[in-house]
Amino acid sequence: MRRLSRWLFALVTCLPLAAGADVESRLAAYERETLQIGADLPTPNQLTGAQGQRRLVDAEVAYALGDYEQAALMLFDLATKTGPDQETATFYLAESLYQKGDRGAARNYYETVSNGNQSGRYYQPSLLRLVEIAISQRDTTNVAPVIAALDRLSPGLRKPEVPYVRGKFAFFEGKYDESLAYFNDVPKGSEQDMQATYYSATVHVAKKDLARATEMFNDLVARKPKSPNDRRVQELSHMALGRLHYERDQPSKSIDSYLEIDRRSDLFPDALYEVAWVYVKGKQFDKALRALELLSLSEPTSSKTATVRILEGNLRIRKAQMIRDAKIAGTIDASTKDIDPNVEYGKAEAVFTDTHDLYLPSYLALTEMAESADPGQYLAQLAGRAPRVFQTTSPVPEAAAQYLREEPEVQRIVNVEVDLGEIETNISQAEALLSRLEGVLAARDNSAVYPALQNRRSRIGAIQEDLIKIRIELLDRAGSGDANRKQLADSYLALGNVEQIAADRLSATRADYDKLDQSAAEVSGIVDSTQAVAVALRKYAGDPKATGTEPLPADQKSTIMTALDDTAKESAAIDTELADIERGLQLGRDLAGVGDEQVMKAREARKALKAALDAEQRASGKNSGLLQRAMVVSDNLSQVEEKIDQLVGRGMDQVKAQIVTERTNIASMRTELTEYGNEARTIGGTVLGASFKTVKAKFYDIVIRTDVGNVDVAWSRKEDNDDDLKRLNLSRQRELKQLRDEFRGIIEDNTKSPATPPTDTGLKKPSDAPPPSSPDKGTGDGRVKPGGDKEPAKPTVRPDNEPKPATPGTQPKPATQPKPATGGPR
Repeated sequence: MRRLSRWLFALVTCLPLAAGADVESRLAAYERETLQIGADLPTPNQLTGAQGQRRLVDAEVAYALGDYEQAALMLFDLATKTGPDQETATFYLAESLYQKGDRGAARNYYETVSNGNQSGRYYQPSLLRLVEIAISQRDTTNVAPVIAALDRLSPGLRKPEVPYVRGKFAFFEGKYDESLAYFNDVPKGSEQDMQATYYSATVHVAKKDLARATEMFNDLVARKPKSPNDRRVQELSHMALGRLHYERDQPSKSIDSYLEIDRRSDLFPDALYEVAWVYVKGKQFDKALRALELLSLSEPTSSKTATVRILEGNLRIRKAQMIRDAKIAGTIDASTKDIDPNVEYGKAEAVFTDTHDLYLPSYLALTEMAESADPGQYLAQLAGRAPRVFQTTSPVPEAAAQYLREEPEVQRIVNVEVDLGEIETNISQAEALLSRLEGVLAARDNSAVYPALQNRRSRIGAIQEDLIKIRIELLDRAGSGDANRKQLADSYLALGNVEQIAADRLSATRADYDKLDQSAAEVSGIVDSTQAVAVALRKYAGDPKATGTEPLPADQKSTIMTALDDTAKESAAIDTELADIERGLQLGRDLAGVGDEQVMKAREARKALKAALDAEQRASGKNSGLLQRAMVVSDNLSQVEEKIDQLVGRGMDQVKAQIVTERTNIASMRTELTEYGNEARTIGGTVLGASFKTVKAKFYDIVIRTDVGNVDVAWSRKEDNDDDLKRLNLSRQRELKQLRDEFRGIIEDNTKSPATPPTDTGLKKPSDAPPPSSPDKGTGDGRVKPGGDKEPAKPTVRPDNEPKPATPGTQPKPATQPKPATGGPR
């Protein structure tokens, strides 16, 4: 029993010692962590070197993946700030804009790089890009200093691209011999070797040296490609060889060169089209038709479709004529002997009719649009800027829109309109972003705006909570028990893990926002379906039939158009409301993560409890040992938290000032955008009106050619029928002549039977009449006709083939020879 008591006494004595050791180790860890938390606090709104390097790498990855727009957005901020990565960021920003097609903006950044460090890594590439931009834009205004800078480069330091680009520029200026000299200076085996050889062959074509050009193109296609650019050069070389062999009357080689192009290449449709013409030149209509059919399948929406279809119809007419001629001559082969020419005529007629019916409505619609007072209203549709434009205006037929987009002037206007649309979208997104920032700034707690500082604040809160528990335990163990402190402690501990509760509440709130967003998307889908129906109804009511007549009476058309206009207004209002809802949902998501009331209450309760603990500790005189260390750690953490609050406050002030500045800039940009937009629409309306007339003329030509094709089919059939009739008549007359010659004796015997001498009827004697001529000749054959010297006896019953007696005073028609009597002598 005594031994058990000693063990219990030892255990009770050791428990405080173990608890004290655990508290001491925790306090030591918190002291070290406090120093780490307070050190190197990140400054808001300032990009660190590591962050800048990371963003540059992300932009380079986006550029390598072909996402040039995203790369440009990430690089813009780096290119405007001084630092070690500014030159690299500026060059890649220029490259992203160049690859994106914005050559004007890219030129400014290339000039910035070329005017900077002349010994830098990107100096020569920037000069070369400036020359290429001058070539592509056909603007050599400021290219002379760039060419001079390239010529000043040391020969040993010049990149292989320098002579290649200089050769391209000389070719652009029409200096063929000079360009050949530059292309010959491109190092063999370099990345630009095949491209330089291709340009050299092109120069020889321009100089009419087709033999040398053919030799160089053959050399290119025989090489092994090392990069996608090399494979592209080989495809272009195959196309060039096909054209050269065609010009040199070498159809088989031409076809072989065309067919070397891969079917997945964008050059394959052009190759098929040109192959068809090679077959047409060689009168191989079946192969030409197969090439055209394959072309229609590979590129059904091409602007060449009408030409291809008309060519197909004409080829079928020629094929039918060749089959017919071969059948008549007896030279038809086994593969086509069972083909009826009328089948090919039917196919040709179907092709012409389908093409006519396809393009006539577009022609009639363009005729109406060309007479419109404002052709510029259709510019947004061609540029794809306003998807809702179809609701209030009759859409341009897709066939017409495709032809319009291929007009050079329309392409320029459409590109400008697309750029304006992108600028407007970016401005709208910037305005929405500023509105979101203003909403976040209006919250009471902005610490969540900066995640790095928010993470440190959260860790400070967790440490403070544990320190409070340690201090309460130590004060209770020391015998101190302030009632106010206990009440505050009970209230604070009753709140639980506020940070976790806030995270769960944030997740639930965002899930609710997602449900609302899904409901808005469903409403938007219904609106889109309604819009599609409205577009179809408007097109049905507005488009004329293939016959040129209106599809609906005027009163019904007016009623439908009025209803569609009302629907369009309601749809526009719903779209506006949906856009407001989407902005509200986005702002709600942003505000859900900041300014949490429960978290703020917990922080206030923790501050009050800490103050009570500090007061109680000072009043108790326990200002040494573990209690003192815990209070010092708590004070240090409070100081760090105050610094975080100050940094967040300064950051918010900077953001507010920046928002005001950006609001002013956006207003200025929107004003400038409106001016440029009005100017572009004015010019675009003029260009589009002229292009309407040009495309209308093309459609008129297509419609007329299809009508001519149908006439050609009908005429060819008529000529075939006439020819068949002539041949049948000729064959019949030959057979009749052969029968007369074979049965001449029988005919003569039948005509020598006794007969009453004829009375004078006033008719000429048979001997006085001109002898009948042979069907094959235009004159008489000079033969003695049986019974020609006497008139045959009149039969009692007139045969069916004997003409009626002529009226006196008229010339009788030549009589048809009677058939031999049945059973007569042979």
